[in-house]
Amino acid sequence: MTKLRKPLSIEFTLSQVIPKLEDEEVKKSTGKSISHFRKCGDANDKDHNIHLADAIKLDVLLQKRKLGTPFLNHLNFILEYELRKINEYENISSVLINIGGRIGNLMDITQEAIDPVGQAGSNISNEEKQKIFKAVNEVEEKIAKLKMSVK
Repeated sequence: MTKLRKPLSIEFTLSQVIPKLEDEEVKKSTGKSISHFRKCGDANDKDHNIHLADAIKLDVLLQKRKLGTPFLNHLNFILEYELRKINEYENISSVLINIGGRIGNLMDITQEAIDPVGQAGSNISNEEKQKIFKAVNEVEEKIAKLKMSVK
């Protein structure tokens, strides 16, 4: 009897891919038999899971046969789904306010670094550079959040 797999699961993807491949080409590419991947396609078999490197190799085989990249598509779908869940709760105005605060912090740190009475005079010391880079990274993180919130 055919096992039913949850749609949009890696096991479902495997069950759709395996019939399109030949044992010899799978063995040559991955070093593993097609029966190994059948076991990986069984959600109840916790001892056999597909490795990312093997999924990539199988996608390459399928792409060579002009059959697409089902594992890459599966991974993209899962990532998009999870990122949407994260970003549903982001409020755009609060993200903007946060960016403003981070930019203010960056401006303060930079102003202190270039102040002639500062740590290294009008030159920027290595410690001040580190602080500036950290502040820039914080601004970039907030901008990335904003991009995801309005996506």
